[in-house]
Amino acid sequence: MGFDYSPAPVPGIETHPDRLTLTWSAGDRSTYLYYWLRENCRCPKCTHPDAWERIVDFMAIPLDIKPATCAADAAGLHLTWPAHGAPCDGTNYSWEWLHRHRSEKATRLARKIRHTAWTDAVPRKENLSIPFSGVMDRDADLQRLLEHVDSTGLGFVTEVPTDDLAVIRVAERIAFVEESHFGRYFDVVSKANPENLAYTPDALRPHNDLSSRQHLPGVQLLHCRRNEVAGGDSVLVDGIAAAERLRCDDPEAFAVLSTRRVTFRSVANDWEITNRATIIEVDDDGDIVGTRLHPALLGPLDIEPDDQPAFYRAHRALLDLALDPEMQLRFRLNEGDCMIFDNTRILHARTAFDASTGNRHLQGCYLGRDDLRSRLNVLRRGEHDYRSS
Repeated sequence: MGFDYSPAPVPGIETHPDRLTLTWSAGDRSTYLYYWLRENCRCPKCTHPDAWERIVDFMAIPLDIKPATCAADAAGLHLTWPAHGAPCDGTNYSWEWLHRHRSEKATRLARKIRHTAWTDAVPRKENLSIPFSGVMDRDADLQRLLEHVDSTGLGFVTEVPTDDLAVIRVAERIAFVEESHFGRYFDVVSKANPENLAYTPDALRPHNDLSSRQHLPGVQLLHCRRNEVAGGDSVLVDGIAAAERLRCDDPEAFAVLSTRRVTFRSVANDWEITNRATIIEVDDDGDIVGTRLHPALLGPLDIEPDDQPAFYRAHRALLDLALDPEMQLRFRLNEGDCMIFDNTRILHARTAFDASTGNRHLQGCYLGRDDLRSRLNVLRRGEHDYRSS
């Protein structure tokens, strides 16, 4: 195999039996298997030009394939392949694309999306608020709202009409409504014979909604239609910040809550839902992804009796952090306000209220976290052709 390149400024290139290595101008190096370069080809015979999905029969690509020819110039890397069972018109990669898709762990971690935890200061409601008219009519305002939710886990839409199902209008401006055993939407009001503690005037401890489900709702919207009562303040806590503080202050408690699966259970006349999961979710890199905290739905605890004291101590330690006023954003949700928060990381709560002093009516629904992130990505790229990403 020969390797030709022009005198244009290209990365340093080294060829090896099964891969090539590029040395970039900053001195960092990245390696690409020949099979990887073949499999990711974007010519019309390998990638559908409209759907932009792989159509190459990768099972027909030899695992030990090597390029027939290689060339490099200022535009990028150009490869042709020996005849094999998967036809190809030739593979071309820009240097920018190859640099963006480096596979080494350090480069993957550098690309990784990390959220802004509330570690330095609790955010202010007014700094995260966008008027309803802007969200509904201008993509730039919608993007600002979604940037808030993506970064801090929380955003607010103000001046929302208080008519029925206005929350659905806001939700559908973002993505698809995700149904649950509460239906397409739900009304949070104090009522007789409630099937959920939210439908009482009692205080609610910080929690992630629907922790008994295998897949938590990713994003929750709560729209205030009426709030005339005394009390009933909204309380939010960043679960990632609380879990990170627990890891720092009490590593043993953090280890218990991030490794021991426990059972959550929700039961009513029309449903019975159980699931086992850890209370703190940590990914393969050790980063805290979110929490699944819901004391009202926990248990009965079904881990070994000898392990239960350590769990109860750890569980209480995390709850103590979530109840710390310094960790909380506390505010009154006014009529026309709609809060949107990442239910996998933001714990929400409520102070008790006096139902005899007026009406309090919130209407809510859920969105998929993936769908919100997809909408944000599309807004971010604007007119940029997704096929070059």
